Amino acid sequence: MLKLRQIHLVKAAGWMFISFLFLWNIKVFAEPYKCSNEDVTVYTERQSEIAFACSAIDKTYTFLRTAGLIKHVSIDLHIVSELPKHNRSELCLGHYKKTEKGVYILSYNTCRCRIIENGFWDLNFSRDLYNSFIVHEIAHAIAGAHFEVESHSIAAEEYIPYTTQIALMPEGLRQELLTKITNEGFKNEEEITSLFHDLSPSVFAVKAYRHFRRKENGSNFYQKILKGKCKLNGEE
Repeated sequence: MLKLRQIHLVKAAGWMFISFLFLWNIKVFAEPYKCSNEDVTVYTERQSEIAFACSAIDKTYTFLRTAGLIKHVSIDLHIVSELPKHNRSELCLGHYKKTEKGVYILSYNTCRCRIIENGFWDLNFSRDLYNSFIVHEIAHAIAGAHFEVESHSIAAEEYIPYTTQIALMPEGLRQELLTKITNEGFKNEEEITSLFHDLSPSVFAVKAYRHFRRKENGSNFYQKILKGKCKLNGEE
């Protein structure tokens, strides 16, 4: 009987040790990871996501710094299976929380299911498309730190992230998108409205990109938005 009890104790201790190792490994995989530019910390339980996320992040910082957004902005990127609750969170793929400078993006597989279910741009889901949504949310955070006016419209908030997202897509993916959505760019800033964005964010994105690509706009238009020098959505 004593030997049998000892065997049970040994088994219990073994299972406790295995459980400890399992939990320890989860902790390791969930620990934060700093990207090379040191401004962004990635939180994810899947290490395979880190390299892709950091690559998308580095490209976003480089692009926006070239466009004059040069402040160092510390951001926490959380790759999650469920977004924090907010307006229309059940339809979104990512979310930027201004109050905590935190960016949340659905995991690759969760994002794929949501795009298949709801559709966006009518593009086949791919790693490049997924990475572009990381770019979009990081651009939100960087642009948010550069606004010089406290009050600005949804149109103003979305213009920089969408144009950055499309500009940094691989050329093949970008051309596929521009072929599918043939709407011409916004003709002037009065056409760039929050109502248009709410009615059709996918078309808003492409029209904004084509507007951005005009020689007279580009990064100069970014600065006008950030400084409150252009009136989007009838802002006063």
